[in-house]
Amino acid sequence: MEEKTSIGLFKTAKVEVVDRKMKAFLILKNADPENSIPLSKEYIKDLLVSTGIKIGIKDEVINDVLEGKINEDRVLVAEGDYPQPGNDSSIQFYISVEKSLKPQLQEDGHIDYKEVKIVESVAKDAPLAKKIIATVGSPGKDLFGNEIPGLYGKDVQFTAGQGTYRDPAENTLFRASIEGIIFYDAKSHTLEVQKLFVVPGSVDYSTGNLHVKSSVEIKQNIKAGFSVETPYNIDVKGGIEQAVVICGGTLNVKEGINGDGKNIITVGEDIHSGYISNQIIKCSGTVHVSFELRNSSIECDDEVIVVKNNGVIIGGKITATNKVTSPIIGNDYGVNTEIEVGVVLKHKEKYIRKQTEKNDIEKNVEELKKQISYIAQKPDNNARAMQLMNYKEVWGKYTALLIKIKNDLKEIETAYYAVENPSIFVINKVFPGTIIKMKDKLFEVKDMMTHVKFHLVNNEIAYTNFK
Repeated sequence: MEEKTSIGLFKTAKVEVVDRKMKAFLILKNADPENSIPLSKEYIKDLLVSTGIKIGIKDEVINDVLEGKINEDRVLVAEGDYPQPGNDSSIQFYISVEKSLKPQLQEDGHIDYKEVKIVESVAKDAPLAKKIIATVGSPGKDLFGNEIPGLYGKDVQFTAGQGTYRDPAENTLFRASIEGIIFYDAKSHTLEVQKLFVVPGSVDYSTGNLHVKSSVEIKQNIKAGFSVETPYNIDVKGGIEQAVVICGGTLNVKEGINGDGKNIITVGEDIHSGYISNQIIKCSGTVHVSFELRNSSIECDDEVIVVKNNGVIIGGKITATNKVTSPIIGNDYGVNTEIEVGVVLKHKEKYIRKQTEKNDIEKNVEELKKQISYIAQKPDNNARAMQLMNYKEVWGKYTALLIKIKNDLKEIETAYYAVENPSIFVINKVFPGTIIKMKDKLFEVKDMMTHVKFHLVNNEIAYTNFK
């Protein structure tokens, strides 16, 4: 730190250099006015130059200090030229890594849905992806004129897994080592080529339960009572009949899913199915249903979409974090149908446990209050006093515990309801008997409504009609 003793504006001035010689501050302190002379721009710049500063002097800031526009004791008056980062690394794909194409809601309320190729096949040695290396940015200089090398851009994490290899002639190019299908995990940025396990008929007594480490194609059905488990994709050309399915990738069912209301289908990414009936489903992506979703329990971390213009959701409970879209919800007979959005499902069990715990404690507190009131009406004696004291002590402990549980519940609720702009689109009509839930709010449909969007306004459920 360089210091000079000249006095100006009734302040002493010295220079402090910090941040690896990239910033210089002018330190000003009150001085005796009788022995001071006005600070000048030339004096301050001379003070900076004598410290060794060659670049980055802020003339406008110095002027503002001298004119009294800045009245601070520590003022940034010089700053070096910071080195700049280069371009980030990136991945150039030669194949499609999109597993599904979500239907788009048009302005007229209709859905534009086209057949998409969910499974991407590649030949052996086909190019898959190329990593574009991060570049170095432009250099900088510190306050003393010393050059600082430029910074590299950020490196993207990318893993080329099984079924791939690096091109010997081009180290950043990845190719398929086998003929198979693409599996890309967007969360971990892992690309693999999987051999396709093909079942020529149905999963039944002829095959037994399937537990494989590859994508699966089933030419017919998954029969009742059987199970299929894989960390990758499952493509069923027929239907699923009261079976257990655990699929880490995308589940595509050409015909539909018939459940028994007991077995659970768990899917790590999206589901595409012609229909779903009486089935419990837990899906980490989006559920696409062509024409009917009936009497099912769906928990979905993104959206539930019924695609066809005459598609319908009837009965059951549909829960999606962000959005539910369907042409029709409910029917003329008032079948109870519950549609819920605006909840982060990974917090659901914790929220329910804490809510149950709160309800149980509240019941205990109320029961203790009744007991205390009853004892208080007994004749006054030592036994009564002792009993009353014991009950009040227990009541106090439960009351304190209840306060803690309520505070815990508020924190859990904040995470559970942390969803921006949840919505429900009804393209055609929604019937009475439908319950709409958004976060902690509830709306019961009393009369048939048409072309309506449900959303939150000031934390209350509102609806808007569209054409």
